[in-house]
Amino acid sequence: MSRRLLYILGAIFFLVLAIVGFNQYRLYQTKQYSPEETAEYISTDVAVKVFYNRPSKKGRVIFGDLVPYGEWWRTGANEATQIELTRDIRFENGETLSAGKYSLVTIPNANEWQVIFNSKIPDWGTDYDPQFDVLNVVGHVERLPQTVEVFTIDFTEENGQPRLTMAWDNTKVTVPFSAL
Repeated sequence: MSRRLLYILGAIFFLVLAIVGFNQYRLYQTKQYSPEETAEYISTDVAVKVFYNRPSKKGRVIFGDLVPYGEWWRTGANEATQIELTRDIRFENGETLSAGKYSLVTIPNANEWQVIFNSKIPDWGTDYDPQFDVLNVVGHVERLPQTVEVFTIDFTEENGQPRLTMAWDNTKVTVPFSAL
């Protein structure tokens, strides 16, 4: 091999290494402000796991401003929020979501949210293609007396029925479901 070809290959290798390093640094910086979290619901009937990133309020008006009403939201920050089910689940409206892995997208509104399960899981949460929507259910909105500073997804149970909850600012959204 000629010396010139070795220099070119070395330069290309260095450039690729620099790009990968820069992207990793950028991802690290982003995660400092919106760290990763996993919420899990585990019962004898089903296991549900949600991977998401947790942005902070930081004095901002969240719903209706930072997150506009009537527009899709990645439901967190950074990568797409993902939900994984070990068994099929049924929602209040009678619709069923099959076991599997989905991206979780929401359309917030003042009185109810559309909670969308999408079969396409993009690398980053800024991509959403409605043609891959699998199911769309209603989330019930509740106004909270105290502010939730960091976006939180969790699971609760009420009268033995599991509920997916999302809370941030003065808003809490609840989506009841049951395992099949």
